Amino acid sequence: MAAGSSVAEDVKPLSLRSPVAAMAGIGPKRAEALNAKGIITVEDLLFHLPARYQDWRDRRTIAQLEPGTIAVVEGTLSNVRERPMPGARWRRLVTASLTDKAGAQLRLVWFNLPSYMRGKMPDGLRVAAYGRVTKAADGHVEMAQPELRSEAVAGGTDSSDPKYPTYNDRGGQLRPVYRLPDGMPQRLYASLVGAALDQAAPRINGAIPEPQRIGAELPTIAEALEYLHRPPGDADLKALQKGRSIGHTTLAFDELFAFELAMCMERERSARRLGLELRGAPRLTKKFIETIPFHLTGAQTRTIEEIAKDLAAPRQMNRILIGDVGSGKTAVAFWAMLRAVESGAQAIMMAPTELLAEQHHRSFRQLCGNLGVRSELLTGRIAAASRNAIMRDLARGDLPIVFGTQALIQQKVRVAKLGLGIVDEQHRFGVFDRAKLKALGPKANVLMMTATPIPRSLAMSLFANLDVSVLDELPPGRTPVATEIFPEERLDEVDAMVHDEIARGHRAYYVLPLIDQDVQDDEEDLKTVRAMAARIGKGRLKDAGVGILHGRMKAAEKDRVMREFRDGIIKVLISTTVVEVGIDVAEATVIAIIAAERYGLAQLHQLRGRVGRGKDASRCCLVMSREADEAAQARLQVMIECTTGNAVAQADLDLRGPGDLLGARQTGALPLRFIRFIKDPMMIGRAREMAEEWLKTDAALARPASRGAKAAVRKMLAMGFSLADVG
Repeated sequence: MAAGSSVAEDVKPLSLRSPVAAMAGIGPKRAEALNAKGIITVEDLLFHLPARYQDWRDRRTIAQLEPGTIAVVEGTLSNVRERPMPGARWRRLVTASLTDKAGAQLRLVWFNLPSYMRGKMPDGLRVAAYGRVTKAADGHVEMAQPELRSEAVAGGTDSSDPKYPTYNDRGGQLRPVYRLPDGMPQRLYASLVGAALDQAAPRINGAIPEPQRIGAELPTIAEALEYLHRPPGDADLKALQKGRSIGHTTLAFDELFAFELAMCMERERSARRLGLELRGAPRLTKKFIETIPFHLTGAQTRTIEEIAKDLAAPRQMNRILIGDVGSGKTAVAFWAMLRAVESGAQAIMMAPTELLAEQHHRSFRQLCGNLGVRSELLTGRIAAASRNAIMRDLARGDLPIVFGTQALIQQKVRVAKLGLGIVDEQHRFGVFDRAKLKALGPKANVLMMTATPIPRSLAMSLFANLDVSVLDELPPGRTPVATEIFPEERLDEVDAMVHDEIARGHRAYYVLPLIDQDVQDDEEDLKTVRAMAARIGKGRLKDAGVGILHGRMKAAEKDRVMREFRDGIIKVLISTTVVEVGIDVAEATVIAIIAAERYGLAQLHQLRGRVGRGKDASRCCLVMSREADEAAQARLQVMIECTTGNAVAQADLDLRGPGDLLGARQTGALPLRFIRFIKDPMMIGRAREMAEEWLKTDAALARPASRGAKAAVRKMLAMGFSLADVG
């Protein structure tokens, strides 16, 4: 029986909004587990794509099998035996023999036989077995925990014949494997997807209008989903596994089109929004440039001119400033804040952490203290009396500049005349945080800043609803951070280097990809914060002052640890990537990034930026795992060759594609699920062109052909897209 035909004729056909909980085989517990994974409706079911695929096409003879490989073997079952396992009698050990056409035999072993196979493996049944080939104690090869498929059924034998059980009827020769919660069998999930494909998928409207879809020679969304969930026998397995198949590309491009469409529409809206014109005499900004203890780079000067033009215009500025660590974004931001003040307005800067907000406030006082401009700090640590005074002066217009965290967007905060709002590391804030910030001043100009490296050409497309400024040069005199690759076996050498730096009065970071590990796996343990802390606590660094930092810690605890690291109480900080956006610790001169092959180049560069912030020479140690292959080592080699964010961003784009760069930055921000499958930068430009072309035809998205586009854009706008939530 086909997967999609199991629904009784008197049952109402599935719709995209049908709850998964109402489908056959889904009880309350399974429904709850699926819902927790975001699979609530049939539409969610369809768009939960396979994580990988099993290839049942390449059939081997038993003589061709090699231990350590995954293979498919055809043959006849015999000698099926089931008995209690020694030492664990509640578990059942099942063995069987498989004889191929050449007469060779292969032992099949199940330590935990799936329930759908129990009692359904009669001697004489023709099957295909899929599993990992291992070598038994007696030297013979065997297959452990294989999946079986009845070749009798596959060959067309009547499946109603009880001799040929359909215990694995999931479809073709390329079988999807899904990431599912515990207790949800792959086979059952595949049957649910099959029913959804047959009954509900044809009703899906893609974002790309039909005339444009046909012109671009793209399949429909239903056809793309069919291809991904039930691949044809001639499908390219590598393309499927890597997310580069026509099915993946179709879903990604459809989503990208909606993304670009929303940005084009938002840009049109932004052009009509009135902003506060800041045209005051340049009394403060001129003195600022004259008195700062460094010369502005050409990129800073160019960016200041771009911002000045925006601020003087009657429309609201909506600009993003992209700049490498140390490129001078903060100085540009201070100039813009002073420009607002000398024009009779107020300015605020919001940072993601209290320490970063404190750092900006301290830097402002150091660079601008001689200008006579009052500035204050508003964070959760500020005492109630001081906080009330700051809020009162903001509301009266008596306080020109404030630095802070989310405390700035509390309901009680009022700003009399907000002329400029700046968001530092803006991708660290949620959509609604930025909405509240803009609510403080409906006509306020907005400047967002990010240190995430991204090529200018790509930024112009990704941030199509924003004006983009890029600081693409560093101030002279900065010493590049020396970068070196270490295999995991040389981790002791890294420890020795850290020990020497600590002895000189410096500080160090160890960055790990995991907090802890549920399973006991020594290789994985080396990649966890807790295990590394335990390891260092027993070694030569045990007396250095060691602290840990990770995302599960409460904000106050994270703040305490970072303060102690800044102040030198902690000299070795063992952390996850939460240190990616931190504070200036000039004494930090070495960072060891464990399992460095797991990170993208752009993220590695940002982590590298945690050191080299003082006058002392600094080092970045990229520690490569034992399981990392030659390709991973070649990719890490790029970090040695590329020292600037711009160079790293371009290399990351060439290696991973724009979809990974954009997709990784959208987590929790926009409903973007498939853009990571975009590999060709040209596709972003093409999607934007198509969006602009369609808006010329149907600016209001009122035509029937725009139904899918309108629904997709509504989803994005409903999540605050007008805030340029793309960083």
